This record gives sequence, structure tokens and C-alpha cells, in this order.
Amino acid sequence: RSQGVRSEYLRFAFEPRVLELLGPVQSRYDATFVGGFTGQHANGTRLFEDVAGRVPVQFWGYGADSLPQDSVIRKSYHDEAWGLQMYRVLAESRISLNRHIDRSQRFANNMRLFETTGVGTLLVTDWKENLSEMFEVGKEVVAYRTPQECAELIAYYLAPDGSRRAVAQA
Repeated sequence: RSQGVRSEYLRFAFEPRVLELLGPVQSRYDATFVGGFTGQHANGTRLFEDVAGRVPVQFWGYGADSLPQDSVIRKSYHDEAWGLQMYRVLAESRISLNRHIDRSQRFANNMRLFETTGVGTLLVTDWKENLSEMFEVGKEVVAYRTPQECAELIAYYLAPDGSRRAVAQA
């Protein structure tokens, strides 16, 4: 704009027609993660190894063949999930975890933020300094700063009085 070019900043978003394609869904999974396990996700993979050692999490994603054979993630790994299948896993989850690729550093901006919230599942995501520009943290999404906090949030929001549904619906 400062150079005279008409422009707008457009964030990622959720296409609500996905809900029509999914149809009715029932919760099947307590906590899930759908994403990548590549070298570009090394910090997040280590984080989820720690979290999965504390609370049960089901995993789907690409790059799992690069995980060590004794990985905690492998013990509850299902397969890759893409397109409508990915949306179905998210929608059938009570909680879905998110973490950003290593290069995102301090900033939140990936599709999983909107895919998970769009299907009405509680998103537990890594805290980023701009997350509150997109969501009301604590009301629309929940954010963690450490693996321990992530595991504690999962346990809290899976408890009957954890207000998971209210946050997920918001």
C-alpha cells in the first residue's frame, strides 16, 4: 500500500462447506494430532513425544517413517490423513493438538488453526505472540508453552467439568 499497490492481508480460513461433506460426526478420539513428522517439524515432534508420554494422543501424519522405532508416537500412530479423511479425524476428536513448523518461530499462522476450530473441535495449540489477533485465547482456543502444560490442558479439558465443549463451540 505504501508503494501504491492495492493489497490486503488475508489469513488462512475455513471453508464451511466442509461440514456438509462430513455430515453428522460422533466423537471417537480423546486427543489427536494430524500433521507432519519431518525434519522441519523436529521441535514439535520432540514436544509431542513428551506429551504422548504423559497423556494418550492418537497420531496421523506424513513423515512418520523417519521417527525412531521406539518413538512413543509410533505406538499410537494410524497413518497419513488427507482431505476429507483429515477433516473427519479432526471432527471426531474431542481435542486436536497443533504446533507450528519450526521456522514459524514466534508467529501463529497455519491451516490447522482454522481446520480444527472450523469443525468444532477444541484446539490446543502452541502459544504464539500473534495468536490473540486471530482467536480469543482461553475462550476460542487453548494455548500451551511447554509439553507439561500441553498435557495438563489435555487432561483438564477431557475431564467432565473441563468446559471443553464451550471453548470448542466458541
